[in-house]
Amino acid sequence: MALQYCKKCGRVVDREPDKLGRKDDTCDYCKSKVYPVPEKYWLDGLNFLITNEQKKLLREELVKTAPEFDEYLFNHRDSDIFKRRAELDAVLENGKAILEGRDKGNPYGIECPYCHATNVKKISAASKAVHTGLFGIFSMGRNSKQWHCNRCNSDF
Repeated sequence: MALQYCKKCGRVVDREPDKLGRKDDTCDYCKSKVYPVPEKYWLDGLNFLITNEQKKLLREELVKTAPEFDEYLFNHRDSDIFKRRAELDAVLENGKAILEGRDKGNPYGIECPYCHATNVKKISAASKAVHTGLFGIFSMGRNSKQWHCNRCNSDF
């Protein structure tokens, strides 16, 4: 693990090599080349710790003076990264809701009493008629239900 910084946007990150031992040498924000943080900015000689003051000094001395420096990216870096994380969290939450059967697109506001999923559908009158035609009196238990859970296949 070692601290690296980007001369274009000023991002300082702690990078680990991947499972094959390769290092990623691009900034995860602006995709520019990253460089190791010089030893004089490390906290107590540790190449994975840096104080906010040292980070600010590094940005003043090395980033803002670099020819690659982009002031727009530097000024918007933190808010853009926050937005990206919020968007990713929303996508992950939606995927998790779908996997758990809590699909947010449920127009009924009904929840399965057994598994608490919201991925339900209304049992139609036509479906009840077909079921009665096929199973006769044995379909009365199902025909008294209004909803079907698509996650646990229960009727309620």
